[in-house]
Amino acid sequence: MTKDPAAEKPLSWSDPNFSLLPFDLLYFPGGHEKSMQQIIDSGSLHRHIAEYFPQTRKPSRKAVVAICHGVQTISAACLPDGKSVLHDVTSTALPGAMESSIYWLTRPFLGDYYKTYGKGTDNVQTIVKKRLNDPKQYVNRLGPGPFIHEDEKYNYISGRFPPDTALLAERAVELVKEVCQS
Repeated sequence: MTKDPAAEKPLSWSDPNFSLLPFDLLYFPGGHEKSMQQIIDSGSLHRHIAEYFPQTRKPSRKAVVAICHGVQTISAACLPDGKSVLHDVTSTALPGAMESSIYWLTRPFLGDYYKTYGKGTDNVQTIVKKRLNDPKQYVNRLGPGPFIHEDEKYNYISGRFPPDTALLAERAVELVKEVCQS
């Protein structure tokens, strides 16, 4: 694989020749580190997501999976009408209570590490809920056990935070197998 030209010279999502359309699955990982801003705020990536996401409407061979700040990245992508690609889906993301508690517990020795945009900014849950048609489309569970949510209209699965990752990945693989067999 390392000798493949695509691995040796990967295209950037800002490259005019780049497209997400050839892919059947997009997986958006999370992360709160400040470098996530380049992904969350990327206009060129948002345009690619806006082109791709509507094609995941069931029945479709395409799927999107996201967790934590990855959901925030997708929510920032807008359709031509200005609405988020997530405006009519149900989704989960990093719950505000979890994000705030870890931020305040670690702030004395880690500073703003657990707040991607720093103290006083909205949490992921608030940002995502603002992008939905109705705040009730945000689905949540605060327990520590794994939790993911699968939308009914789109091949879209979302998760909250690291303990959800294994379940999210397993379901993503199952979903790809399901949609590729149909």
